[in-house]
Amino acid sequence: MGPERSRLRALGVVEEELLGRAWRGAVFGNTLAALTELAYAFIDYRVFHDTLLPALRALHVLWVLVLLGVLLARRRRRTPGLIEACFAGGVLPFLPLFAMAEHAMTGSGLIWVPMTGHRLVMLSIGVLAPTGMWFGGGLIAAFALEAVVLWYALGLGGHPGVRSPWEPWVTLIYGGVALSMLAYRVRSHNVELKLREARAEAEALERLARLFLAVRDATNTPLQTLELSIALLRRRSPESEPTAATMERAVQRLRSLAQRLGSVDPLLVWREGDESFDADAMLQHLEEDLARELERRRQ
Repeated sequence: MGPERSRLRALGVVEEELLGRAWRGAVFGNTLAALTELAYAFIDYRVFHDTLLPALRALHVLWVLVLLGVLLARRRRRTPGLIEACFAGGVLPFLPLFAMAEHAMTGSGLIWVPMTGHRLVMLSIGVLAPTGMWFGGGLIAAFALEAVVLWYALGLGGHPGVRSPWEPWVTLIYGGVALSMLAYRVRSHNVELKLREARAEAEALERLARLFLAVRDATNTPLQTLELSIALLRRRSPESEPTAATMERAVQRLRSLAQRLGSVDPLLVWREGDESFDADAMLQHLEEDLARELERRRQ
């Protein structure tokens, strides 16, 4: 149970590190969403000379700030569900806002490249979304699907102001690139977890091997003393042969156990300075580790 607990504890540290990485991605993504919406609010006001869309973008900024407050307040008690909810909560309001903006552009008489916002958001999701293929892939698919629906529903293919004859295929290519980036991140995440798990298991086994060798070396001297004592007992008190035989069998069992403990030697990676292996120091070090672990659990 000792090595297994060490391995699980090490894996818990890895999971916490990866969870922190996802939390930072959600914080950065929501911050980027707020700054982007502020820029879009200014652009929409200058283009449309109307306050409705800029006001909705400002509300989105306020909502994103609330999500950022939740993420920062729950920094010590973060969970994957909370991180995903805050990330999706900051991204999904772009869908109706982008639809309203594209619809407004069709009546503005201006020339524009449609679906720019969709492409930017999909790439951001591919880079920043928590590493879950279903979660990030679903968000990317939602923006790609809306782009296709808007293209045909608004008749953008025949609109004189549209200067992007390759739509909606270009936006779908952006979605495919974003999905590939997300898949690469998910694969890297899984490979890192497996490597960390293998490393944690190897460290736990090596620690157990050092404990076995420390116990073996610590018993060598007492066993030698017992063997000499048995020899002296037989010489000075031949009538104690039954007792000496019993003691000898016990010593032989301890010797056999010590040999079996020594079979873990190939698991050790000997480093500089390990040639002067101190069994007592190793056992003391393990006792200190156990004491710290017990203290941590009491807290």
